[in-house]
Amino acid sequence: MASQLASGDLIADRYASAIYDLALENKAVDVVLKDLEALKKIIQGNKELNLLVKSPLIASNDKLEILIKLTKEKSTSEMTTTFLKVISKNKRFASLTSIILQFININAQKRGDVLAEITSADKLSDKQKDDIKDHLGIILGDKLSLNFKVDKKIIGGLIVKVDSKMIDASLANKINKLKIAMKGV
Repeated sequence: MASQLASGDLIADRYASAIYDLALENKAVDVVLKDLEALKKIIQGNKELNLLVKSPLIASNDKLEILIKLTKEKSTSEMTTTFLKVISKNKRFASLTSIILQFININAQKRGDVLAEITSADKLSDKQKDDIKDHLGIILGDKLSLNFKVDKKIIGGLIVKVDSKMIDASLANKINKLKIAMKGV
């Protein structure tokens, strides 16, 4: 499986697996999970910070200093802070969001949760997210973990991925199918 992953995915998987194993060994999975989810929310909620974290022009030490200041406000655990220092030392900040998402996926799989990724063209409201969770919960069961993403390229609709299955109800997909059908005429 690892050989099929892109290099970025492989990096994210390795780092996420390492921090998960360490957190499990220290009985701190829930603490690290909470820290990483908060960090992900901070990074994804601030466009400038997201660009800063991914930028190759900004030194890793500067990125680390900024993230540590931000995480101190959230009283982040020592293990998460040490993890950020390792990311800095190895210059892997560009993969940080992917590593966090992979950590969340590993945790959900270990707990027996069903993972679903929902992609929409615009940010969904809390009510829309709850409705989607309720509908998928009926089909997939109570142990459901949803990851919501925004991708303007799909124009409208949703893409739902669960394990290796995907339901593409996006407007971009429907337009593509129409283009293919029109070529056959």
